[in-house]
Amino acid sequence: MSTKLLVIDDNPGITKVIAMVAARLGYITQTVNEPRHAIDVFLEFRPDVTMVDMVMPEHDGIDVLNDLLLSGIPTQLVLMSGFADAYLRLAAGVAQFHDASPVAVLHKPFRRVELAGLLERLACVTEDMPRH
Repeated sequence: MSTKLLVIDDNPGITKVIAMVAARLGYITQTVNEPRHAIDVFLEFRPDVTMVDMVMPEHDGIDVLNDLLLSGIPTQLVLMSGFADAYLRLAAGVAQFHDASPVAVLHKPFRRVELAGLLERLACVTEDMPRH
């Protein structure tokens, strides 16, 4: 069974690159460029892995992350940011508050090889998780 990946980022270029790399690794991928729609797509798609940009307009990554975690649907989280690590530390704290599994971090800009390595590791982890 293929691993499902949801990518939430307001930059369509980022979501396109991640989806392309993920598809080469066998992921089934959905992307969201409008953060306010993220929870609806998440609830319908029920991804094994969810990547969330921390700095987005209107509905920032912390808000999106909180919505996802409140759903109770298990997912491996990858937090992304091109800004200061403070955003990532705050988001990791939110995930820890919700007793979420450990989160991965992807700093922007990232290299494709770095992204592929992370996705390969996460695919291995999700194989051992119960399906929802």
